[in-house]
Amino acid sequence: MDINPDFPVGNAAGWCKSVSEVEALVRSAASFIVVGSITMEPRDGNPGNTFNGDPVFALNSLGLPNPGIDKLEEIGPEMVRIAHAAEKPIIASIAGFFAEEFGELASRVQRIGFDGIEVNLGCPNIADGGKRKPIFSYRKALTEDSLSAVCNYIDALRPDWFISVKVSPMDPDRLDEIASVIEEFPVSAVITQNTVPNCLDINLTTRKPIIDPPDKRGYAGGSGIQIFQQALGQVKQWRERLPGEIQVWGVGGVQTGEDVKKMLWAGASAVEVGTSYFISGPKVFGEIAGQFVNLP
Repeated sequence: MDINPDFPVGNAAGWCKSVSEVEALVRSAASFIVVGSITMEPRDGNPGNTFNGDPVFALNSLGLPNPGIDKLEEIGPEMVRIAHAAEKPIIASIAGFFAEEFGELASRVQRIGFDGIEVNLGCPNIADGGKRKPIFSYRKALTEDSLSAVCNYIDALRPDWFISVKVSPMDPDRLDEIASVIEEFPVSAVITQNTVPNCLDINLTTRKPIIDPPDKRGYAGGSGIQIFQQALGQVKQWRERLPGEIQVWGVGGVQTGEDVKKMLWAGASAVEVGTSYFISGPKVFGEIAGQFVNLP
């Protein structure tokens, strides 16, 4: 999958799930597009207040709102056509609730015509019956089973199809353990992190958590500029641990051209922008690109 090497920056999964959003990103300076995450069934996302913050620090517990894979099969071909007409690659992020779902989602996304997938193993904000589901990328067996299902379902005649894996931020020991699983599969890239799990903020008036997710404990994923140094460290650690043929994509707290440069210098092959895109819209890519090209 070819990405513009002069500005290898695109959107992080989370907010692009419609044709109109793809059209807006195509018109922007973004060099690639990520749709999703997409689940088997449509999801409204978590109820209540699920986002709070600004580009400096934000909390979210969105809960993967998306139209589901059936709807993506309807609108996905148009998304792909629009992106390819602009010569921009487009991938779809998939989120299963168990390993076999990842396999079926991957197969159906591939048949739509997307250039690749992001296997989202790092979402920290999904609750089922009031109980939060595990973060797959923190568990070796779940990571292995999910990637095995993906590889069993996709077309073996397309060995160059782009498979990326999105993980949650990790300590060095867990990172080494999960890397040992990932490198056993034909993975093209590791997207170094989802939001930082278990973040919390308290409303001074109500004395209750600002985010109100289904488990009622107030925990949410942290993002924004405040996590940038932590995210940069994840990029460097993954780059040092993985073999050279597996790319590392950096994400987390990116807001400026300088941030992009640092991600690339730390070892990233591409960079994603999430919170700043959500708050400012597609114009943020032009702003970042304008800063980026004027740096040494």
